[in-house]
Amino acid sequence: MSAPMPLDPERARRRAEVAKAWAQVIGRTAYVPMTADEMEQFLLDQVHILADMLNAELFDPSPAIEVGSALVQNDFTGPESLQCTVEILAAALLLDSTEPADREQANKVVGLLSNLATGYATAIRLRTLDQQEHIKQALLKSKREAERRERAANDRFEEVFHASAIGMALTDMAGDFVQTNSALAHILECPPDELAGRNIRELFPPEDADDVVISYREVTEGIMPRIRERRRMVRHDGTIAWVYLVISLLRDANGVPAYHVTMIENLSELQALQNQLGQQSVRDMLTGVANRQHFQSKLDAVLEGAGPHTSLTLLHVGIDSFSVINNGLGHVVGDRMLQVVANELRDIVADHDAVVGRVGGDEFAILLEDGPGVPHYQTLIDRINERLSEPTFIGDTGVAVCVSIGVAQHTGRAHSRLDLLRAANSAMRRAKAVGQRQWEVHNVHEDAEQKELLALTAAMPGAWEMGELDCEYQPVIDLADNRVVAVEVMLRWDHPTQGMIGHDRCRDMAESAGMSLTIGPWAAMRACQDTVDRGNRDVMLRFRLTEMQTSDGNVAGVINHLVAKTGLSPERMEFALDARAVVANRGEAQSNIQSLRDNGVLIGLHEFTGSQTEFALVEDEEIQSVILAGSLVTKRPDLREPDSLVAKVTRDMVRNLRQAGAAVSVVDVPTTQSAAWWHALGATYGQGDFTGLPGDLDSVLPERPAPSVNGA
Repeated sequence: MSAPMPLDPERARRRAEVAKAWAQVIGRTAYVPMTADEMEQFLLDQVHILADMLNAELFDPSPAIEVGSALVQNDFTGPESLQCTVEILAAALLLDSTEPADREQANKVVGLLSNLATGYATAIRLRTLDQQEHIKQALLKSKREAERRERAANDRFEEVFHASAIGMALTDMAGDFVQTNSALAHILECPPDELAGRNIRELFPPEDADDVVISYREVTEGIMPRIRERRRMVRHDGTIAWVYLVISLLRDANGVPAYHVTMIENLSELQALQNQLGQQSVRDMLTGVANRQHFQSKLDAVLEGAGPHTSLTLLHVGIDSFSVINNGLGHVVGDRMLQVVANELRDIVADHDAVVGRVGGDEFAILLEDGPGVPHYQTLIDRINERLSEPTFIGDTGVAVCVSIGVAQHTGRAHSRLDLLRAANSAMRRAKAVGQRQWEVHNVHEDAEQKELLALTAAMPGAWEMGELDCEYQPVIDLADNRVVAVEVMLRWDHPTQGMIGHDRCRDMAESAGMSLTIGPWAAMRACQDTVDRGNRDVMLRFRLTEMQTSDGNVAGVINHLVAKTGLSPERMEFALDARAVVANRGEAQSNIQSLRDNGVLIGLHEFTGSQTEFALVEDEEIQSVILAGSLVTKRPDLREPDSLVAKVTRDMVRNLRQAGAAVSVVDVPTTQSAAWWHALGATYGQGDFTGLPGDLDSVLPERPAPSVNGA
């Protein structure tokens, strides 16, 4: 383990506060021969040890055993000392962690506290054994010196026997009680006089009694000098107490076995703590349903034992807009609603062979083994929606939730656990994309396509880093004379296995992967440099910005960098903002219009659909260039009757834009006939398949590019 990094003052202060709080609480549970300052310093040292283990690069919880042992060695052994220690450290260690308090960090804390409890229990047991050995030696010595100092020996024996905090019983060779102390009566929660005349066999469950008798016989026959073992004992009220037994033998003056001495340590509290920690390792602490790890292990077990005709249904349930509750009513209400959802889901499938688990912050999963009496998944979905639509009153506020549900069905063992979980999750994501309170069933073909797309999207950052992305250009044609007046900068991805991936998919994947703000400036710089390297600075470059790029506040900074780095004039650049982002005023979208104007570039809008708000933007902001949405072109108004509603609306839209002073461009134009129709309608520029495939500058530009027309 590497040496811990020096503590920053804030963390050092928090650890000192934890040690102080620990000292105050634990000091009330046990007498410790230390001053307050000594106790606080000792506990601070233990806090440092545990916190450094939690934050270590290679996590190893075993040294926490020594911390538990150190607590016992320094007499922190009161009845509630261990409980107080666990309660203080459970929260404090998570706050000290250098990582977010996720499930992995919680599991680490549980591991540390489990090892601490183990060290504590082991040290207590060893100290107890030492005490037991001393007691036994005292008993032996008292027995041997009985004739010489009978009264003194009896007094010492009685004091040790009755004052001990450990239960003790002296039994004859038949197992009948000769003498017991009050500690044993306390462990068994019965009056001391009720033990008189009983046989020790009666204190154990019937199914364990024979094994206990064998243990006593082994000690009697000398097979074992003493027996140490965990056992269950029956309390006075019939409940079970977990204890640690030490059985040894007393012989008379002639060496003949005379009595058995049984010492009994109560382990019930420690057993309860271990059970609680065990439950936390398989249960979600907030909702009580299976946590993600346990749910996955149950799914593994079901799939492993599935026969060829075993049918399973997996529902992935995601709460819609859960942030509205958390942000509007607070996380306490949010936590309460998570508990409500978990309880309702568990209750709905209570009569069936089902497992409910919490697999995400606001996501749950239900695994059902189909069979007679198990309802169809659509029936379950209806029940879930019906139950969750009922408001839960928290104070005076009635809160309800709705959910989106993905369904994956499976027969036999064809799927792995990961495939089945991903299928249900993918269906749930598609349901959420449709709207709230929706559900989708896993579709193999759709899922395969989505999986391929997501895999490509996830790989895009690495592809950009490895140089697999490049720029290509599509000519922008003056529809009046078919001259190339500009080129639009586009992306392409030369994928090693998928082949060439075009601009539209690259743009959408970059937007999904959050790479638009990285790839966009790089592509712009690459295009400007290509233009300069070609030796012709007159070509017009068109950039259609994505929604993310349109909303970014650094558009002006990118343009300034382009001009400073390449020397290309801003007048030779057209930046078309995404009309959807500008209308919604996302981020700095509307402010960027003025920023572009200040930089001297041509200002455009693309994805223009003809709404009143968009026309107001063109008029108020004096937009110079409008690029109609591709969907307006692909609807093929040119193939409709001239007096059709679509043709009339399109004609009026183009005419109004021209009257506002904006040059109108159309994209995705398929044929020269379609381009001619748009020109007749009043459109100025066009691009699409009719101009040929995109390529490098030399392939799309004439040897002497035409100068721009009307500033485009």
